[in-house]
Amino acid sequence: MAKPGATGGRRPAAAKAPALDLDGALSAIRDGKPAQVYLLDGDPFLTLRGARSIAHALVPEERRPLNLVETDPAVGPGELATELGTGGLFGGEKVVLAVEPAFLQSKEDLGGAFAKASDMWREGRQREAARRLVALAARLGWSTADLSGDAPPRPEEWEEKLQSDEGLRPEDGVFLVEAGRYAGERNLQAAKDDVSALEGLLERGLPRGHVLVIAAGKVDGRLPLVKRLASAGCRIPLAVQTEGTWDAQRLVLAPLLAELLAGTGKSVDAGGEERLAALVGDDARALAAEVAKLVTFVGDRKVIRGEDVDQLVVRTTADPFFALGNAVESRDLPGALGVLRRSLADGASPHMLVGSLAGAVRRMLVERERGRAAAGARRIASFSDWSAAVLPTIDPGELRDRKPYGLWMKYQASLRFGREELLAALAALAEADHSMKTGSDGAVLVERWLVGTLRTPDRERRTA
Repeated sequence: MAKPGATGGRRPAAAKAPALDLDGALSAIRDGKPAQVYLLDGDPFLTLRGARSIAHALVPEERRPLNLVETDPAVGPGELATELGTGGLFGGEKVVLAVEPAFLQSKEDLGGAFAKASDMWREGRQREAARRLVALAARLGWSTADLSGDAPPRPEEWEEKLQSDEGLRPEDGVFLVEAGRYAGERNLQAAKDDVSALEGLLERGLPRGHVLVIAAGKVDGRLPLVKRLASAGCRIPLAVQTEGTWDAQRLVLAPLLAELLAGTGKSVDAGGEERLAALVGDDARALAAEVAKLVTFVGDRKVIRGEDVDQLVVRTTADPFFALGNAVESRDLPGALGVLRRSLADGASPHMLVGSLAGAVRRMLVERERGRAAAGARRIASFSDWSAAVLPTIDPGELRDRKPYGLWMKYQASLRFGREELLAALAALAEADHSMKTGSDGAVLVERWLVGTLRTPDRERRTA
């Protein structure tokens, strides 16, 4: 008879990592308590960096050539299961490191995956770039035959399916033609998206000493396989830190900068951190490249300052599409003018900006009118009161997947303006749009609208 706690002929699952952060996972490995699965998701640069640190902690350097296997993004779940189920050449531990597998990527990140494949092609990494393209095309419903045929998908079809804000670059069209032909000539095929083999292996438990480490980048958290992988081991989110409320967040780069500068004897002061956040944003890979250049630029000096960043770093970040609308909702004139200036410098169309502003004003008007219909002239003071009075009046078909709290925030934003102010602002945008279409300077019109709409109300100026 089996002893209490025994599992019969079945091997017990490996101990689950005790923490959901990178330091905790590495500490557990050093204590001899590794998880069977590590799923790292978030920023692609940080997840790959973290995944390699886990893999290297699991496999000593002298055994890595035989006991550490790294797969590319084109790997399928079935291939991954086969690799995990196969023992190492000389036995012992085996770690499979899956780098940004396409079958886990979120639809929102497909544009970035395409750009990376295109860049690899121009760097001379033809096979890897073509495999990435084939895997990505399969996610979008196209086969290798489609890519290499007489009528391959046109760039505008890729743009529509990728839904990338930036769109395709001129060089991406050449990449599509050449990489599609390359994939067809070599019969590169996307792995079958059959997750049953991997799910079955996770259910049974990996062979003793085998570990799966996934540097996933941005994943589709709704996929059942993502949940299964997380439950089988340890999910570690990695992203550049932020602080503040959801509509007024600020990047906190100091912890990452300290890691990137480890061993250099240098640091970045508060001004330098602020300028890097403004110029580079939350792209950790670009930030690492700029920090490396700054280390050389400052020479023997120990502190990297804001003026150093301004001398060397070129702005690569762009304001999110909703940043201008957020500034308007906050009635933040300096902030809105700053977003406008940067957006125009990045090539944004004034027509697009007017459309974005009109959408923001309409949303505030709609939520203000809903609140007025439910509560009259009384100001609704809390989300719970709004949920009781306004939420039941919203048609479920209109609400769908929208978060009620977001609508409540639009209602609060609308109260920073008078009702007549919002109506006048919407009418002024219509006039600006008409003027642009008849030859007026769009940038001047948008700036004039921002000043007229967001300036301090007369009654506040008189009492200031």
